[in-house]
This record gives sequence, C-alpha cells and structure tokens, in this order.
Amino acid sequence: MADLEKSMENLQVQDDEHSITSSTITGGTIVQDGSSNRSSQDVEDQIVQKPKKSLGLCAKCKENIIGHENGCKALGALYHVNCFVCQKCRDPLVKKPFYHTDGLTYCEKDYLDTLEKCDVCEEHIKERILRAVDKQYHPECFKCTDCSNCLDGVPFTLDSNNNVLCVQCYNKKFAYTCAACNNLIVSEDGAETYRIIAMDKDFHVSCYKCEVCDVKFSNDEGQGCYPHNERLLCHAHYKEAVAQ
Repeated sequence: MADLEKSMENLQVQDDEHSITSSTITGGTIVQDGSSNRSSQDVEDQIVQKPKKSLGLCAKCKENIIGHENGCKALGALYHVNCFVCQKCRDPLVKKPFYHTDGLTYCEKDYLDTLEKCDVCEEHIKERILRAVDKQYHPECFKCTDCSNCLDGVPFTLDSNNNVLCVQCYNKKFAYTCAACNNLIVSEDGAETYRIIAMDKDFHVSCYKCEVCDVKFSNDEGQGCYPHNERLLCHAHYKEAVAQ
C-alpha cells in the first residue's frame, strides 16, 4: 500500500511538471499557459486582428482605401488622404479650405494666386468679375468717378481723360444746353443725340421752330429759319418784323 501511494505521488509530481510546459491550442493560435496573468483570450485578441474593411476606391489613384483614418470624402467622391492634395503645392487638403475650378483643386493660397485683381481695390476677385475699358473689377467697385454710384449693369461713358462717368454726370459736365428751353440736349432712351446750331446757339431739334407761330423749320423752300434780332422766325413773321 505504501508503494502504491509513493507511485501515485510521483505521478502527481510528473503531471505538475508537465503542466508548466504544456500549450493550449485555441482557435488555431498557440497561446502559452503557465505563469502569465493574462487570459488566453486577451492574448488572442492582440495577436489575431481582423483585416480592416475597404471604404471604396480612391477617385484619383483608383486603389482601395483601407481604414477610416486613410480616407476622406470631398466633391461627392472618396479619396486617400494623401491623394486629395493641392494641384500646385501638393499639400493635403483634409480639414482645410479648398477651391475646385476647371477640374482642378487648390488650397486657398494657391487658388487666390490664380485670380485676377480688381483695378480699384487691388483685392482678388473671388466671385463675379466685371470687365470694362480693358480692366477688371468687383461689380461693387465699378463706380462713377463723380457721383460714386455703382455702374454694374448701368450705361456709362468716358471723358477725355478716360474717367468713367455715368450718363447723368457726363451730361451735366459736357452736354449742350438748348437756347430755347434751357434744358440739356441729351439722348433719350439710348437714341442718338442731334442738336441744331443757329445764331451760334444750340437747340433741340424739337425746339428749332418759329418763336411766334411754332412752325418747325425744315430744308424745304420757304420753310427755313430767318433769324431777326436774336429771334428764330419763319419767313412770314420775319417779313412782318422787318416791315415794322
């Protein structure tokens, strides 16, 4: 009986020694047991990592985008972070202002360098551009030199020094005054302007008539103007005036 107990004791010792070097196969991965305080599941989670899912194809390089940190969405498409860059400086554009024009993408600085500058304020024209007299303007910067009214969509003209003027200011400065009605001789509804010069004075076509009977003068025989004592007279009233 004593011999049997001893042999059982030896078997137990051998079994304990065997347990120290044994390995357990879990899920196809060998995990060492023994003195480690971590469970086999903890170690398995660190060794066995699931492959990251593809987010889709990059619109630029046409390769798979693996991992959210490596991709971004812009302009309705997916890109690798390192593929979505400025066309000029090649800096990544993620979380930065960018501009897309003519199929190309730029950072803010390089985009502004592609823009024209306003001839008045000398700032970049980012939106609508107004071109006039061989120059470019912000629409709100294109103004009459005299009254400062905005001329966007408004008729304008130039003086002899190439100053931009609205039609009203131009007429005030340069239009002739009718000697009959004392109003400016200006265009109506954009029509061409005519004036008549008589007795070294200027007249509207409609004001060029006899001052007595209002008969309009013409080039027809006997229908012309007969000035007398600084007055515009028809032939009949001219004869009366002379006879007096």
